Amino acid sequence: MKKILAVMVAAVLTFAFMATAWAEMKKGLSLPKGWRSFTHVKSMVIPDKNHGLYGFHHIYANGKGVMTLKKGGIYPEGAVFVGAFYDVVTEKDGSITQGKKLFSVLMRKDAGAAETGGWRYAAFGPDGKFLDKDYKKECYECHTAVKDADYIFSKFIE
Repeated sequence: MKKILAVMVAAVLTFAFMATAWAEMKKGLSLPKGWRSFTHVKSMVIPDKNHGLYGFHHIYANGKGVMTLKKGGIYPEGAVFVGAFYDVVTEKDGSITQGKKLFSVLMRKDAGAAETGGWRYAAFGPDGKFLDKDYKKECYECHTAVKDADYIFSKFIE
């Protein structure tokens, strides 16, 4: 009986720890209200459906993000970038347009995220719900290619 009780207590403590860690990871990781009113800083398209980042990409930055994007340097705490990804549609006339929304991504500067270069990453389905991903592997590892630009691919273009 003591063994069963010990296993149950361990299971409850493990679950509580995991729930706390999950809540901490998600803490503040939601799409900011009004992100579409952020400054649009980049668009691009990856038309290859086999590519992990397939789709039309539209990237937006909040004021702190835009300020540093313009002048360069290290982004301040609270700088935010949001990317919206859409399906690629080829029309009958050969024009290429964006289709339905596929997902959105978020990067938020947070000194507490030292393991990922000082940025927190998140992704959300077309419905806005948080997607459970390995953000260190799926986001940060790619962004290390632009470590000298504080992990940001976008460049300010007048």
